[in-house]
Amino acid sequence: MKSALAISILLVGASLRAESGANYADLANPLVGTDSTHSFSHGNTYPAVAAPFGMTFWTPRTGDASGWIYQYGADRLRTFQATHQPSPWMGDYGNFGVMPFTGESIRELPSSAFSHDDEISRPHYYAVTLEDTGVRAEMTATTRSAAMRFAFPKGERAWLHFDAYSPGDFEIDQEAGVLKGVARSNNGGVAGDFGCRFVAKFSVPIKSVEASPDKHWVAIEFATPESGPRSGVVEARIGTSFIGHDQAALNLEREVGATPFDEVVAANQAVWNQRLGVIEIEGATDEQRVTFYSNLYRTLLFPRVFHEENAAGELVHYSPYSGKVEPGEMYADNGFWHTFRAVYPLLSIIDPEINAAMIRGWLNAYREGGWFPKWASPGYRDCMIGTHVESVIADALCKGIDDFDIQLAADASLKDATELSDNGAYGRKGMASYLQRGYVASDETGEAAARTLEFAYDDWCVAQVCERAGRVDAVPRLLQHAQNYRNVFDPAVGFMRGRQADKSWRPNFAADEWGGPFTEGSSWHYSWSVLHDLPGLIELMGGDEAFVAKLDAMLAAEPTFGVGHYGGVIHEMTEMAACNMGQYAHGNQPVHHVLYLYNFAGAPWKTAAPVRQVVDTLYGPGPDGYCGDEDNGQMSAWYLFSTLGFYPVCPGKAGYAIGSPRFAKATIHLPNGEDFVIEAPGNSSENLYVGSVTLNGVPLTRSWIKHSEIAEGGVMTVEMRTEPNRRWASAKEDRPFGNGTP
Repeated sequence: MKSALAISILLVGASLRAESGANYADLANPLVGTDSTHSFSHGNTYPAVAAPFGMTFWTPRTGDASGWIYQYGADRLRTFQATHQPSPWMGDYGNFGVMPFTGESIRELPSSAFSHDDEISRPHYYAVTLEDTGVRAEMTATTRSAAMRFAFPKGERAWLHFDAYSPGDFEIDQEAGVLKGVARSNNGGVAGDFGCRFVAKFSVPIKSVEASPDKHWVAIEFATPESGPRSGVVEARIGTSFIGHDQAALNLEREVGATPFDEVVAANQAVWNQRLGVIEIEGATDEQRVTFYSNLYRTLLFPRVFHEENAAGELVHYSPYSGKVEPGEMYADNGFWHTFRAVYPLLSIIDPEINAAMIRGWLNAYREGGWFPKWASPGYRDCMIGTHVESVIADALCKGIDDFDIQLAADASLKDATELSDNGAYGRKGMASYLQRGYVASDETGEAAARTLEFAYDDWCVAQVCERAGRVDAVPRLLQHAQNYRNVFDPAVGFMRGRQADKSWRPNFAADEWGGPFTEGSSWHYSWSVLHDLPGLIELMGGDEAFVAKLDAMLAAEPTFGVGHYGGVIHEMTEMAACNMGQYAHGNQPVHHVLYLYNFAGAPWKTAAPVRQVVDTLYGPGPDGYCGDEDNGQMSAWYLFSTLGFYPVCPGKAGYAIGSPRFAKATIHLPNGEDFVIEAPGNSSENLYVGSVTLNGVPLTRSWIKHSEIAEGGVMTVEMRTEPNRRWASAKEDRPFGNGTP
């Protein structure tokens, strides 16, 4: 099986290059963001030991089995958990735990005190000493399997406790040393005989077995060697599958087999080094390097692979949409409301092949369920607004990524844009009002103004997909609907606002009221949500000077908030106030493009200072490393783009607004073998303004860069200054993205 591990490394290395010998995996800290609670999120993350985009992650668990799995301030560890949780707000599914313990037999669920001083957390490896028993526990992972090693104190009885968290179907072949089980937790409401099947094989003989009456858990005692270098050591190799036990055993054999534990660790480390090494930074402090690569690690976790390779070598998956085993690729665990903004645009640069594979997976979701998902975990979930798979597809197509069925993509996108669905899990709630009136009526549907704005952008994206598919008859109407954002802008107050069915404005307007016609934010946040037509928005707001003044006012305002229909303070409100950037709420995604909007009004120099403030004060290398939910890589992708010096303001347009690079040099190793280099000599905390830019030695006077200019490779050199150059890229013709889609 060493050959299978080597092949997996070669497949990554074929498309991704890194500096030889660099150990990026040791720079990434999975504990970043783990000091989070229900009332305040520093990321709401857990330390996932995984392969990039792995089907099953593994994590130490300190809390409940679902939700806040690992809290940095906790002092007891409950288990080592197989997890598929994308967010504590979504919960886990197919999860189960493995915990070593010592003693005569199990009398209560085992747990142990632990210390961060004895803890090692890396993307490819986790280790900790359990203080109650003295057991040293280690684990690593592959895409669908794990390898664990437990060193028990000499002379102690060695047990492993397997917990399915609900009545399970454990089966033990004591003579063969094999455990089979099913974890049936199903927060997603998936149809059919859904569950994570797992097969565990052990390095030493099974001595005895105990189980709960309902097979909620089993405890296995092992006959460990009493002397020699393997004294007291138990290794467990665990394969997982959503298809069946035979497939789980096949996954385990292919991905781990008989490979020694340390070699499995080294193989996973090599994969992460390749993945993380796709971007190299120079001139960063040690803390900045940890922060950067920790954020890159987070962007390479979701969406997770949900397909498997059967014995015939075919890709198959248990469909969360049909409840059957289906052919082809599938991905899971993604909130598109978050990730369309920067995660998929980042993948379009560093790994367009997997970007296309993910789209093929979402198209399979449409085939099997009849609609694109809005939040997939693992299938349809009623959460958030908009139908943003269209954005993911439009963004891929405008960048030349088209290795998928474009006609099917157009079919699915048009369905979202034209057919009614009040099911919050798919389609667009409030669509009847939107099609009839040109806006979602706020006295009929919650979050109506936010829905109108996001539907308008999504319609623009659908138009781009249809244009590429040759479905030109649909394009004019879609582009007309893309202007519906104008219907919820009230010039009397200068903000987006809820509108009633009778065309009157929702009464008692307050720009800082959260909820009501908006989603997890206020009008201060959503009034900028016209990604596809910023010149039109600037016109509505009174022109360049008024637009810039409004952006300035947002950053200068007091961070007040009305709780609106929430009825009380939610964590996003508290996090906005903690950001200390006025009404700019970086802890939630609707504003992630906003600081780059100065570029569209001829004042790109104003972007640098607030972007730097976010980069330097709202991200860090420790457990409190975020100010808000990390959300499937979106918070991390924003940081990566912003430290590189550009950002995808409008996915679906193949360009990026230039901001302020953070490091003296950054190199993106492209899949075509070329490099795109961002040089910013003299970059410092004081030298944060762009003086001038050259691209391959030629002056660049516009405040944006084309995707093709990055993808072809080259060198962008940014002259950094302590004072802004107000003339650079201020002309109308230099604004993003010219007068059309680049």
